Amino acid sequence: MSPRPTVETERRRQILEAAMTCFAQKGYHLTTMDDIAAELPFSKGLLYYYFKTKRELFLTILENWMDNSIQAWEALLSIDEDTTTLIHTCLNFGVQLLTQSTDLARVEFEFYGELGRDPVISDAFKTLFTEFRAQIKAILETGISKGEIRPLDTDALAAVVLGIYEGLAMQAMVEPDGFDWPVVAETLYDVVIRGISPPRKE
Repeated sequence: MSPRPTVETERRRQILEAAMTCFAQKGYHLTTMDDIAAELPFSKGLLYYYFKTKRELFLTILENWMDNSIQAWEALLSIDEDTTTLIHTCLNFGVQLLTQSTDLARVEFEFYGELGRDPVISDAFKTLFTEFRAQIKAILETGISKGEIRPLDTDALAAVVLGIYEGLAMQAMVEPDGFDWPVVAETLYDVVIRGISPPRKE
């Protein structure tokens, strides 16, 4: 049985959820601390006790999102599967994330909007992308060493795969119900596997 969250932990969770809702609805720059306070079941003073500024809230949501993304990804990579099955699992996981939370998808693009403007956010995304590319590259190199996929420039391919995912994320934000996302996941897998599989022996 999980330990019961402390009052402090619960209040922080409520504040972060309220901020997420406001950022998703109004955007980072138009949201005010008053907007966030209006979503809470306690006083504005308590909001400022836990978070002094809107930027601090924004960065905390970013940090939590990145930590959760990396942890979920690493859990997938711990599964002992052949390379093509692991690629299939990872691509499915990535596409599923796109449709799990509309608010999160919208706030993710609020983060993107701050790239180049806020050095903390820019550095955080550089770290995240570097980590994901390195892990994708490791999967590909393992597959190459086993003869399961053909020799390719794994740095370039990792960048391409991550770029495809980011493009799908943008479409999911604009048209969350515009596609049959399980079919998108299978199509993506089919395209990737066809492209990296060794040529068939005649």
